[in-house]
Amino acid sequence: MRRSRFTSIWVLVILRSLLRSKRRTVLTVLSLAVSVALVAVLQSVLFTLDSFTTNPNSSNRIAVRHKVSITNLLPMRHAEWIRRQPGVEAVMGLQWFQGVYLDRSNFFPNFASEGEYITTLFKEEVVDYSEFQYRDFLRDRNGCLAGRALADKYGWKVGDVITLKSDIFPITVRLTLRCIFRSRKPSDEMGLHFHYKLLEEGVPYMKGRIGTLWVRAKSPDEVPRLIERIDRHFADATEPTTSETENAFQLNFLKMMGNYSAMIQSITAAVLVAILVVTANTMAMAIRERNTEIAVFRAMGFTGLQVLGLLMAEGVLLSVLGGLLGLGLAGLMAGGVRQTAGTFLPYLQDFMIPGEVLMFCLHATMGVGLLSTFIPAYRAIRRPIIDGLRAL
Repeated sequence: MRRSRFTSIWVLVILRSLLRSKRRTVLTVLSLAVSVALVAVLQSVLFTLDSFTTNPNSSNRIAVRHKVSITNLLPMRHAEWIRRQPGVEAVMGLQWFQGVYLDRSNFFPNFASEGEYITTLFKEEVVDYSEFQYRDFLRDRNGCLAGRALADKYGWKVGDVITLKSDIFPITVRLTLRCIFRSRKPSDEMGLHFHYKLLEEGVPYMKGRIGTLWVRAKSPDEVPRLIERIDRHFADATEPTTSETENAFQLNFLKMMGNYSAMIQSITAAVLVAILVVTANTMAMAIRERNTEIAVFRAMGFTGLQVLGLLMAEGVLLSVLGGLLGLGLAGLMAGGVRQTAGTFLPYLQDFMIPGEVLMFCLHATMGVGLLSTFIPAYRAIRRPIIDGLRAL
């Protein structure tokens, strides 16, 4: 009974101390909240991009490109040799088209593909579609296939005409949407595929040539052997190849944006240092104003460790309040990130604040509270009691 009453008194003392200067407390909590929200969003962006390059669904897939550069073309005859190899389930030619729909702000991935292989090669992504619609897509030379999220974004429905003007090729294609598919992730529903033959007929130098060949192995165990066999076979060809797993290919693609991981981690570190400085300044001011109160506590018989624990609890509570508010703010910002950044980077259509980031932010704010409070609190309890009582 005495212990619970003692605890209640300590809680009241901590709360009263935090409310001693309401404006300072509120401003500190708000600055912490904004900083934590920024850290949570940045770390979640990094988590989302990293998860895109560690996709377990891609363990059976290989991307084959020209050894010199991804912009160099491969002959389609390479695909015929690869299809004959043991352990190969499917091979599909895929060419990034970079078509513009209406205006350049409407960015989404669009490809010229060998349509008959899409549902086999990407069966983990194209998980739900109408067989009737898919047959219509295969029969229609000008047909295209798109994800549900992409169709909903622009209000498309089956039968609509979609015009894409390429930034890469001197061609504009008028496509008829014949099939809409669903996937497990929104980012996988942001793509559009049309028939590669349409690109071949419209761009003479693309006849029999393709940007990348995508290979689906029958099992993940076949992937290393297929990579070695393909590159060895075409090593002396006019168009040598570089084969890599899909995850490695996506990682190389993301690296074109620069070292985004180091940039995000640098910003995170800078924000955490700023949080530490702000909180340390607040706690130093709050403790300095209470030198007399601390001296009275010690004169009444409270030990230095008890007073230190009281002051540390105040700092941690202040930081945790700011951290929780910041995580709530980050949760509200997540939808905005998907709508805005997801327009330019389809990977971020899957953006969310994962549990790992939540725990990181909570631990970081608690650590900031402890670090920012310990030094001024320790100095306060080391101060002679008589010095604090002189102000009475």
